[in-house]
Amino acid sequence: MISLSSLAQNKKNQSQIVVGTVVTTNLYSLGRGVVYQIHGEQKPDTIEEMGGGVMVSGGNAEFDIVYLCGRYSKRLPECILRGVQWEILDEVVSADKISRLLVNAEECADKEKIEEEKTARAFLAEIQRLKTAPEYAHLEQGSCSSGKLAAKNIRKELKQFTGIKFSVRNRHYGSVDVNWTDGPKLEKVKAIIDKYKDGYFNGMEDIYVSKETPFNMVFGSAQYPSAKRSYSDAMIGKAIDKIISAYDLKFEVLPTAEDFRTGKLWSEKREVFHHGLQSKIHETLAGIE
Repeated sequence: MISLSSLAQNKKNQSQIVVGTVVTTNLYSLGRGVVYQIHGEQKPDTIEEMGGGVMVSGGNAEFDIVYLCGRYSKRLPECILRGVQWEILDEVVSADKISRLLVNAEECADKEKIEEEKTARAFLAEIQRLKTAPEYAHLEQGSCSSGKLAAKNIRKELKQFTGIKFSVRNRHYGSVDVNWTDGPKLEKVKAIIDKYKDGYFNGMEDIYVSKETPFNMVFGSAQYPSAKRSYSDAMIGKAIDKIISAYDLKFEVLPTAEDFRTGKLWSEKREVFHHGLQSKIHETLAGIE
């Protein structure tokens, strides 16, 4: 038995698209649009979908579309427009409406160009400012995205934490690993190393998106700067004592740093702490120096 949705999809694939046809898509927040030019002969009968519409082939024509949001699609392939991520509506607008949409899109494009040029000028101006900024006079300048220059400069910046020994390693291209024991809180060190990060990981598309800043252009960058703070037995003991005092806890045998390191305290004092004493110690350690 053929479903109603299959019949509707087949009808969409077979119908001829004309100038003025209204289409819509959720891709890239484009929304509703109107076909304003068609290139080539349409061949909807050659459209083939595979994998539930994940892959589409066939078709012949290409379509120029202007959207109500002020953006364009140029020469969109027929197989894409007739695919599962697009909807061809049973609606055709007038030539006058198309003209107004095109004027709006041109105005939006002009505004976008002006903003891009303004942003580019501000970017270059910030690069020049950083090169002579007194607060960064102690850092080495250069063009480097491997993490080597970033590691050098991070070491220099971390010297502000007197008496703390940091390990700063550039083990792989684009990585900088910073490790230390006790000393400053994690967020203080991350505030330094995050300046050298030149992008972010897009989990939705499973790709790393490069986004260099003026700071990266002057003082180096790394894709993956990381920071890990460890704790001495003395610091762990300090956290345990602080918790016992704050909550007036009673123990037959006092918990130790070794108990914490071996994970024995997750079930301890669950009546006081929802995730146990182990979790409370982690939380307390993160907030003390």
